[in-house]
Amino acid sequence: MSKVIDLVESNITKAVEDLGYEIVEITYKKYLGDMNLTIFIDKDGGVDLNGCELVHKTIDPILDEIDPTNGEKYILNVSSPGIDRPLKTERDYKRNMDTEVNVSLFEKVGDLKKFVAILRGYDLQKGIITVEYKENDIDLEIKNIALIKPEIKF
Repeated sequence: MSKVIDLVESNITKAVEDLGYEIVEITYKKYLGDMNLTIFIDKDGGVDLNGCELVHKTIDPILDEIDPTNGEKYILNVSSPGIDRPLKTERDYKRNMDTEVNVSLFEKVGDLKKFVAILRGYDLQKGIITVEYKENDIDLEIKNIALIKPEIKF
């Protein structure tokens, strides 16, 4: 993680949690020619525009005080991560238990590299995700998972 992200996360987490939100991810990268600091938040029941605005107004003075970019200009964004965002936190895995997920692996497991399976378990401390594929449970190492996200059907 970058120093900017680490500094931001350590200084805003409590304020965001006090508002009832969870920080899902923080990114700091160039987009359309400008550096963008984006805070992705979530909470039970989802996030609306008013929630994003509340978090933005709460963390803006904190960021002004700590100056995480050492005076470099950036655009602050607060956003909902969306329903199809990758699973990253324990809460993400818990919320998606026994549902279909899209899995992409760095290296094949058997003949599988990209597939849809049912999330059956996780142990983030051990770095293992268990999925059911064609009625068989498969343990996947998290470090081999390039992407895992909910399967969205319309």
